[in-house]
Amino acid sequence: GGGGGDGDGGGGEDCGNSADSGAAAGECGIGGGVSDSRCAAQARGVHSGLVHPWGALLHEGVLYVSDVGGASEEQPGRVVAIDASESLARIGSFGTGHLRLPAGLALLPARDDGSAELIVADHGAHCLRAFALPPSGGQGRAALPSDEPSRVIGGCGRAPGLFHAPVGVAVGRDRTIFVSEFSGRRVQALTAAGEPVAVFEPPGRSRLMGLAAGEAADGSVAVWVCDYDADMLHELALETTGRQADFDEGKEGACVV
Repeated sequence: GGGGGDGDGGGGEDCGNSADSGAAAGECGIGGGVSDSRCAAQARGVHSGLVHPWGALLHEGVLYVSDVGGASEEQPGRVVAIDASESLARIGSFGTGHLRLPAGLALLPARDDGSAELIVADHGAHCLRAFALPPSGGQGRAALPSDEPSRVIGGCGRAPGLFHAPVGVAVGRDRTIFVSEFSGRRVQALTAAGEPVAVFEPPGRSRLMGLAAGEAADGSVAVWVCDYDADMLHELALETTGRQADFDEGKEGACVV
């Protein structure tokens, strides 16, 4: 983000567009190595009262940001809603008092008889919290969900459907919910109702971070998950790879972030 004040951040207009901007060729991309000395985008710093923002998701003109806060009553965890139009104005926040350490975000699309849900991986409470999203009408000024989640999925533990420091969440084409666990070191698949379907442990038993769900090259369902310890990305083709975890119900472990 930028280092400016309450509105547009400082330095966005100097993003490699002038000879004295300090950006040499190859320095204006992730990891360097780009041939053009100019940045491909202009940066704007948007604060909106954020304190340690983590995840972001765009839906119907609203940008939802998981905000960790300061782990205190004065700066609690929450989700901040920002108008994604030119103004980037803050709409409000929700989840205060119910989110301990919000991390990854995912959208569970609505069925004909209900609302879409924002699924939040609560890293600190070892669960997923779902918030029903009222439609915005495409105006970028959605009515905010209640502070209280519509439902809670999981809790602390090693059994299927329980989590140990969930950090990433994604939704597949059939509304399957995928969750990566940092301390649990595995990926879980759940139904849209939150019932466990399968558990996969990528090679190495490393701590995991964010993930995405989609289709592999052969058309099968796949999940890509970031491996924090091995500095790599795992692809799990769910029909053919991934080992079902062996669970010992007597060894829950201490769920401490």
